[in-house]
Amino acid sequence: MEPIKVLYVGDSEVVLNRYLVGADVIEQSYFNDNGRWFREAMANEPTVTVRHITPHGVPAEFPGTLDELRQYDVLIFSDIGYNSMIFYPGLTPPYVYPLGPDRVGMVRQFVEQGSGFIMVGGYLSFAGLNAIARWWDTDVETILPVIIARHDDRVEVTQGFRFEVTQPAHPMVAGLPWDESNWTLCGYNRVVLKEGAQLVAAYQGDPFIACWDYEAGRTAIFASDFAPHWAGSFVHWPHYSAFWRQVIYWLAKRT
Repeated sequence: MEPIKVLYVGDSEVVLNRYLVGADVIEQSYFNDNGRWFREAMANEPTVTVRHITPHGVPAEFPGTLDELRQYDVLIFSDIGYNSMIFYPGLTPPYVYPLGPDRVGMVRQFVEQGSGFIMVGGYLSFAGLNAIARWWDTDVETILPVIIARHDDRVEVTQGFRFEVTQPAHPMVAGLPWDESNWTLCGYNRVVLKEGAQLVAAYQGDPFIACWDYEAGRTAIFASDFAPHWAGSFVHWPHYSAFWRQVIYWLAKRT
């Protein structure tokens, strides 16, 4: 069986710190690689291969045509805002037209023609922090099994929480010891389930894992993050990699 090819976009940032020490100002920058949690989870899965593109790498590295995108079976967006997918270097002088292909429309076509897509939560997923992720009213919202808020959709649960698996027989969650686990999550994006979508897991009535078939493809959401702080100790759960493998298998129609 050929490995499932996953294109994973998002989950990193460059952090700039400024220290004011009397008359002196010191600046320090570093790269924060939050993509490592999912990459490492899949590293020992011989049936899944992952290519990770950081948000800063999108202009140069994201496929420029649908044929190139269709070299992958599953596409993941996590902590990657709408702006990062639509802006091109040509938006600054000297201007060049057209700016480039419609990457967001390409994602919709990718799914319509039979591939899988999932959005994973975070400050730059769905609506996001101060609504700057801005995925509502886009082709991505069209293909997702949920409606995205038009405002800041974060739910911070500092005391920690656990979601409830509502469809334990669904292939994405089946066979995993959910009731015996002691992980804790600390936040998620609040979305609304669309009519006809499947609710696989929920927290206080909010969709947490949801999915559906869209045209010839499949899409899903996981409302929390791949990485802390929202993912909390979930990333250390012994079955974390098995869960994500099952999600990828379902999206790729291997189950």
